[in-house]
Amino acid sequence: MKLNKIEKLKLRLKPFDYYKQLDSLNPNNLSEADRFYLKNFGIYNTKLEPQKFMLRLRITAGRIELEKLKKILFYAKKFDAKILLTARAQIELHNLDFESVLHIHKNLEIEHISSWQTLTDNFRNIVADPLDGVGKNSYFEVYPLILRMQKLFFKNPDFVGMIPRKFNTAISANSKNISSFFGNDCYFALAKKDNKVGFNLFLGGKNLAIAKNADIFVIKEEVVKLFEAIIKAYKKYGFRENRTKARLYHLIQDIGIDGFKKKIKEFYNKEFENAGELICEKYKKVGDWFELKNETFAYRFKSRYGEIDIETFGQIVDFAQSSGSEIRVGIDQNLYIIGLKELKFPISSLSQNQNIITCAGSRYCIYSLFDTKKEADKLILEKINALNIKIGYSGCLKGCGRHILADIGFVGIRTNLFGEVERGVRLYIGGEYTKGKRSARLIYWAVPLRKLNNLLKIIIDEFQYSGYEDFEEFSKNVLNRYSEEFLAFWFLAKLYTKKEFSLNKNEKNLIKHFEKENFFKNDLHQTIKILEKMVFSK
Repeated sequence: MKLNKIEKLKLRLKPFDYYKQLDSLNPNNLSEADRFYLKNFGIYNTKLEPQKFMLRLRITAGRIELEKLKKILFYAKKFDAKILLTARAQIELHNLDFESVLHIHKNLEIEHISSWQTLTDNFRNIVADPLDGVGKNSYFEVYPLILRMQKLFFKNPDFVGMIPRKFNTAISANSKNISSFFGNDCYFALAKKDNKVGFNLFLGGKNLAIAKNADIFVIKEEVVKLFEAIIKAYKKYGFRENRTKARLYHLIQDIGIDGFKKKIKEFYNKEFENAGELICEKYKKVGDWFELKNETFAYRFKSRYGEIDIETFGQIVDFAQSSGSEIRVGIDQNLYIIGLKELKFPISSLSQNQNIITCAGSRYCIYSLFDTKKEADKLILEKINALNIKIGYSGCLKGCGRHILADIGFVGIRTNLFGEVERGVRLYIGGEYTKGKRSARLIYWAVPLRKLNNLLKIIIDEFQYSGYEDFEEFSKNVLNRYSEEFLAFWFLAKLYTKKEFSLNKNEKNLIKHFEKENFFKNDLHQTIKILEKMVFSK
C-alpha cells in the first residue's frame, strides 16, 4: 500500500518514542516532521507563524478540579497566554513561544493536567453533556465510562499518533443535550430496548457529515468493550494513503456500515443487538439556569465565543471554591457552574450570545479567512437569541464551527463575484440535528458579509411567518420540502422585492410577480445569478 508522508514518519519513529527529543529541539529550525510530532503532545505551531505556539489541554468530558484550573490560570498569567474554550470542552493557551509552551506542558503534566493526544492523528477528548449525571434529564452518569474508554488509548504507545486520522467520540445518557453529538466519528446515543436503557451506536460523523446509524444497541456494561473493538478496527483498516480521505467517514463510504461492522466483529466476541429507540428530546430554549436532580442549580457562564480572560476565569474559580460548586467546560464554548444553592451568580457573562458556535477565527488559526468571533458579534443577535436559532460559524471549509449541525450555518470565503475581492460566507440552512436526521444544506456559495444580516433577516422572517416555534421543525416541515435552488431563488426574490410573501401560503404570487417582469427567460439557475448580482453588488 502506498503511504502518505505522515504515515512514513510514523513507521520510522513512533510519536511516543519522539517525546524524549523535546528538550533537544531547536525552535528556530523546526521541520514539518517536528511539527507533526509536537501535535501529538498538544503543541501546535505552523511554518507561517513559526514564533507562535499553542498548547491544547485535555479536559476529559469537560470535567476538571478547581485546583487544576488554578494551575492552568497560574501559568496562563505567568506567560501572558490567551485562553480559549473549545467546542470539544478543552482549554487552549495561545500566543506562547517555544520555551514557554514546553515549560507549561511539563509542569502541568506533573500536576496530572495533560495535553497528550489533543491534536493530529489521535483519539481526541471524549465529550458528554455538561450536565452529565446531575441534570434532571440524566438517566445515569457516563463519566466513569469515559475514564475507562480513555484509558484504552491514552499514552498508549500503540495508539499515540498511530491511527490514520483524528477520531472524535461522544457519549451521553441525558435525554436532552445542550449540543448535538452527531458530528462525531463515534457516538453512543441514549436509547431503550426491551425495558433496557443503553445506547444506539452512530459511526462516521465529522464536521461536514452526520454519523450513520450502525443499527447496534449496547448496554452500558458493554460500552467499553465495544469501543475498544471500534478503535482497534479503525486503526487496522483505516485508509493511510491520502490524508484528506483517512477519517472513519471515508472507510465507511468505501465498505459501507455493514462492512465496518464486520471489521469490528474481529475484536468483539458478542453478537450485535439491533438498535433500540432513541431517547432524544430537544431543549425548546437553552437558558442560563438549570435545575438539577439534587435540587441545586447549574449556571451557564457565557464566554465570548470561547474567549475568556484570565481575570474573569480566576473570579469564577474563586467563587466556585467559596460556594462549594464545580466548574465544567461545555462543548458550546461556555462554562457550567454546578451545584449552586440559589439562582444567583455574581459575575456577568462576557457575551449575550445564546446559540452561536464559532471556530477559533483568524486571530488564533491561520486557516480561518477572517475573525469569526468578531463577525458573529455583528449578527442580529437579539433576534437570533429571542427565537432560539442555532448558528454554526466556520472560518474555513474544515468546519470547526459545526455549520452543518445548525439551523443556519456559515463558512468563511473570499469572493469577487460582486465587485472587488471581499469577505463573505457560504450559507447553509435546514439542519435536523437533534436526532441526527439531516445536515444543513448549502444554499448560497457566496454572500458578502456586508449583506449577510439583510439576507439573514429575510430567512428569519420566513421562519416567523411559518407559525412554527422551533426553527428545526420549520426546516423539517417547510424548508426541506424544497430544493436548494428554489430556496436560493425564494430568499433572493424576497430580498429584491421587499414583499412579505410566504412559503406554503403565497409562493405562487411571488412567482407570478417575477413572470410579469420576464425574469424567467432563463432557467432557475441563471435567474438566481441575476438576482445575486442585483441584491449583492455594491
